[in-house]
Amino acid sequence: MFVKRIVVNNFLSYDHADVTFGEALNIITGANASGKTNLIDGIYFASVGRSSRHNRDKELIKWETEKGARVTLLVQKKFSRHTIDIYIDPQGKKRIAVDNIPIQRMGELMGVLNVVFFSPTEMRLVKDGPSDRRRFLDISLCQQSKTYFYTLQRYNSLLAQRNKILKDYRGRPTLRDMLNVVDADFIRCATFIIQERKKYVEAITPYAQREHAKLTAGKEELNLQYETEPVDFNDIAGSLRRLLNEAFTADARLEYSTVGPHRDDLKITSGDVDVRRFGSQGQQRSAVLSLKLAEIASFKARTGETPVLLLDDVLSELDADRQKALFDAVKGMQTIITCTETDQSKETATIFEIKDRQVKRID
Repeated sequence: MFVKRIVVNNFLSYDHADVTFGEALNIITGANASGKTNLIDGIYFASVGRSSRHNRDKELIKWETEKGARVTLLVQKKFSRHTIDIYIDPQGKKRIAVDNIPIQRMGELMGVLNVVFFSPTEMRLVKDGPSDRRRFLDISLCQQSKTYFYTLQRYNSLLAQRNKILKDYRGRPTLRDMLNVVDADFIRCATFIIQERKKYVEAITPYAQREHAKLTAGKEELNLQYETEPVDFNDIAGSLRRLLNEAFTADARLEYSTVGPHRDDLKITSGDVDVRRFGSQGQQRSAVLSLKLAEIASFKARTGETPVLLLDDVLSELDADRQKALFDAVKGMQTIITCTETDQSKETATIFEIKDRQVKRID
């Protein structure tokens, strides 16, 4: 699949932009703060319905405008073509249409356009806490499975409800009964999430190992493991029911839930080294790049379509060997890169320059 065209109006720094991309390598150049990342963010926003950098949709509306913002994408797949249109009204309310048909649930957007996003902040995937690694798993799985998206939504709602009960009914004899009201559905959703995450980690591990071997000239072996509660994977629901019961006293005291996939992690090791805690900067960069390349392979294996790769100012983070490995890996798929300058020629890439918030193709 590839993005044929993006049109944005009153979106972030743009009054208007209309860009037609090539099917292979696209490079967007421009000075810092020229709007390169904002254009990439428009593609990401149309894929998953949220910004890669902003928490509130209203923040995506161009500053000092009384109008709403709009992002429109034309997507080409193997056997179909789709239009994604997202409008954010001045109050920050979002309306989405796919092929001119308004969608009622965000899950209907998932899978229309699949992207793999890589920016310098993605180094948090290894360096920072478990929430960033869970986010990596969840964004990939949500794009590949509407069922996963809706189950995760339901789980997060039940988790918030459960935590509110723990707070509101603390010290009351009815607390356990109130928790029982939500726990059956909570366990059902948690079981599915754990199963799917574990299967996904097992599926991407061979791809990540292959790419990591290339990056390290075979000197390091990358291993991935999904870390969850000590559950019996033949009876996850039964295990979670037991663990929740055992955690009741602690949960009641802390006023939040200490058991569930919202506390899980992705263990990343290279040899005997836990890359998350003790990996060198080079090891961490290689691990992140290997995970992203594995994510691409998993999309293709599961959906039959190659996702669009968005690389936002990451080349400066990679040395020459890693850059070469990256470009070798993305041959045959649409890649959209932002950078301040490029040594690529127009024979090998479609090149754009952003200046004064205007996007111009270099012919």
